[in-house]
Amino acid sequence: MKAILNGKRIALTVALTGLLALPASADIGVKFFGTANGGELSPRIAQAVADSGVDVTGFGCFELPILDLETGHQRGVGVDCLNVFDGGGDSNGAGLQIEAKTFFFLPQGLIVNHGCTSARPAFAGVGDAGTTHITGSIPSGEFGGAPGGPKPAICEDAEGIILTTGGFANHTGEVRLSGAVNLSNAGAGEITFSCLFLLDLHPAKN
Repeated sequence: MKAILNGKRIALTVALTGLLALPASADIGVKFFGTANGGELSPRIAQAVADSGVDVTGFGCFELPILDLETGHQRGVGVDCLNVFDGGGDSNGAGLQIEAKTFFFLPQGLIVNHGCTSARPAFAGVGDAGTTHITGSIPSGEFGGAPGGPKPAICEDAEGIILTTGGFANHTGEVRLSGAVNLSNAGAGEITFSCLFLLDLHPAKN
């Protein structure tokens, strides 16, 4: 999987809901769903990522369409930039640790999230047979307590939404990820995704 994530673009299907006029605070739900194959970032999107000023050096960046959940029409473009910083544990069932910088290019503007996530082997016989790994991340303090343990050094600055523009400007927030992936064909450059993101936006504090 590390070779795939540090390689070329993945094109997949994404569903998007909740993109109406943005109130003071808003939740935006998105679904990444589909089978991904390697490729290159399109020149326009590669330039937009560079123009954002977000450093993705050393990341593998994957471009994808963002589709409206109800109509199936494309509403924007997403780019998931991934860095597997602990890929040695998957063979013994410990899973993978991944740093992600995710770009949501939407009609209202741009949202960029910086977070760390895990991908752990799924239990045999539980859920869909095509799932090989469960992936997810929960914002710090979700249950009102202290973080579950010391953060890896690479995740110290991975604190949620780091950039918003256009109609999303002057907002910040956190992102929850819950999903499943099939990595059985990752060696051939193919990964299947079924992942839900919940973006919790609220006005930034001055």
